[in-house]
Amino acid sequence: YFFTQATNEAEAIEEADYIVNLIRTHNIPVKYPIAIDTEYSGSKTNGENDYAGRADNLTPTERTNVCIAFCERIKSYGYTPMIYASKNWFYNNLEADRLTGYDHWVAHYTGSVDSPTDYKYHYTMWQYTSSGSVSGINGTVDLNVCNKKY
Repeated sequence: YFFTQATNEAEAIEEADYIVNLIRTHNIPVKYPIAIDTEYSGSKTNGENDYAGRADNLTPTERTNVCIAFCERIKSYGYTPMIYASKNWFYNNLEADRLTGYDHWVAHYTGSVDSPTDYKYHYTMWQYTSSGSVSGINGTVDLNVCNKKY
């Protein structure tokens, strides 16, 4: 996925072009969707809620417009677009009802694949924990399930 700091549709299109150029330059055989991640940058200025990333203070409408522009551009190249976000982010920082035409990759940590998410929109990928383990990898990792064959 691509962690965006686009503040408008034109920048989102530039980012999609950048990704596709890298994929094609390096002959990467992409099978899974190309996802956009619009979460906060993690950059702070002074206070806990004083976000400093250039796209951190977008409205849900602006952020949704960025997602749509990115996804449409990715689709125009023949790839499958996807939007990655936490359940809370989809509900509060995006207009998820405007994004139902794209695959959703929802992060909702229920702790176990046996405890399904209650995310109310259709999703094709689900990140169910950030504290998983994989043989050969030191430390914890995110674990996901995919409900679609690509």
